[in-house]
Amino acid sequence: MNIKEYISTGIVESYVMGLMTGAEREEFEALCQQHHEIATARNAFETALEEQLLKDAPAPPAFLKRKIDDAIANINNNKVLETEEVREETPVRSIGIWKWVAAASLVLMAGSVYLAINTNNKYKDLQQANLTLEQEMAQSKEQLALYKADAEMLQKPGMKMVGMKGTSMSPHSYTTVLWDTTGATKDVYLLVNNLPQPASDKQYQLWALLDGKPIDLGMIENADVRQKPLLYRMKNVQNAQAFAITLEPTGGSKNAPTGDMYVMGQL
Repeated sequence: MNIKEYISTGIVESYVMGLMTGAEREEFEALCQQHHEIATARNAFETALEEQLLKDAPAPPAFLKRKIDDAIANINNNKVLETEEVREETPVRSIGIWKWVAAASLVLMAGSVYLAINTNNKYKDLQQANLTLEQEMAQSKEQLALYKADAEMLQKPGMKMVGMKGTSMSPHSYTTVLWDTTGATKDVYLLVNNLPQPASDKQYQLWALLDGKPIDLGMIENADVRQKPLLYRMKNVQNAQAFAITLEPTGGSKNAPTGDMYVMGQL
């Protein structure tokens, strides 16, 4: 038998790649036992193929490779435990290369899944960040428009500003009423400069005073009291001699104030 010619036919590659029938494999393994050159050629091709697979495959994370090795070891151990009787026969060589082929495939698949998940998460984060930024920009534009409108309103001719100073109930309090005396509607605005935060069951109420009689001009929302500067659009009033703010039960009083007066200002 010409060993070199036999090896050159590709029989070794067919064996290692699993392309033989059962009978062909048995014949090849028997020849490996008989001829050292054939066994050496088989080992060399297995090693070369294994090195090429490992070279081309991306380096797996350490934890993933350990899991794969442990799983393979468990499979091999289970096979040994299942064999209770030792039979004397021509030994069949296990092809270790397929262990690494499977490992490389798992690594590639795990890497692809991880990359896809990571990319998708980053895309979602970017979308959310972009949405949040757009919302904040929209809110800023809306707030800027309100400030611009307030500034234009304050510059109107005939706009009266009434400073209301704190009473003995709250000496450090101070607010400002802006009253459009020339307009047909006589609009009233309130700038809260400084007022104590009221209790949850209380609410500030603005009044106009005319000939000693109070006129309800509306309530101030508790959640906004500490925001500075803060301009409220209040109820209109045609005539007034003074303005005042009292602390009333939530919802306010209809006809006359019932609570303590915090600020007051004369025209």
